[in-house]
Amino acid sequence: MTVKIGYGDVDVTTTEGRAALEARIDARLKKACAAPGAGRYTLNRNAVDSKCLADARVAAIAELDKAVAMLQRGGREVAANRPGTSP
Repeated sequence: MTVKIGYGDVDVTTTEGRAALEARIDARLKKACAAPGAGRYTLNRNAVDSKCLADARVAAIAELDKAVAMLQRGGREVAANRPGTSP
């Protein structure tokens, strides 16, 4: 499953902008990780939702970190290779 979350309306390089986007990420992931059709008292429902949410949040924050780093570099990319290797 892929969840796309736009951030064009916030400056993710600021503390406030990042907090706003993280709140947006959390809200969207909670919806995406809901177990459809699971009753309120279904055994292990919270465990499944929590794992989905935790895994998805780790991935989303990693993507956010990459985007912030790229924006802070002005959109330029940097590559580092070990000596003796080629890109």
